[in-house]
Amino acid sequence: MNPKKVIFTLLTITCLSFVCVIFINNGASFNKYAPKLLRFEGEGYGIHKPIWGDKMFTKEEALYIHRHYYWNRYFGNQFKDQDVAEVFIDHLINAGEGEKKRNIKAFERIIGAEENGILSLADVELANSFNRPEDIVNPYVDYRLRYYRTRKDAKKNKGWFKRAKSFYIEKEPGEQLVEEENVIEDYIVLPKGK
Repeated sequence: MNPKKVIFTLLTITCLSFVCVIFINNGASFNKYAPKLLRFEGEGYGIHKPIWGDKMFTKEEALYIHRHYYWNRYFGNQFKDQDVAEVFIDHLINAGEGEKKRNIKAFERIIGAEENGILSLADVELANSFNRPEDIVNPYVDYRLRYYRTRKDAKKNKGWFKRAKSFYIEKEPGEQLVEEENVIEDYIVLPKGK
């Protein structure tokens, strides 16, 4: 064996491995999102039985459904930012596309895409062009909170609000995020008049 060829081959493999790690780890990944998803979904793993059938799903089956029918369907791996992919796809897992695909249209509005309710690779590329992920994530969290407030079960499902808020990104170190002033999230129960 020629020692120069062996050294050259090892250096080439090392360089290629380094390049692969850089490019593969730069995009969003379902494997990074899965632990957070499972933490929110808890027992049953978030599989909606009227859609997926009345059976108990294993963790592996549930993760397959979430990856294949949500993450992959909405191009999760094509997003360059993990937070952007998660805030959007998590809402689709939690609430679906919405009537007339309004949950997708809200995302398209935030990124400045045509609001047709069909997420395309061009939409993902537009989202990827943002320099600051919080410029997408925080407005979409605000949208999610407004959306949940319209649901008839909102008072019973405070976890929806906690889940959505978990995606907020601070804009500046120490800066507090403030929701729109005209929106009341926690329902205030006033005493009845006599």
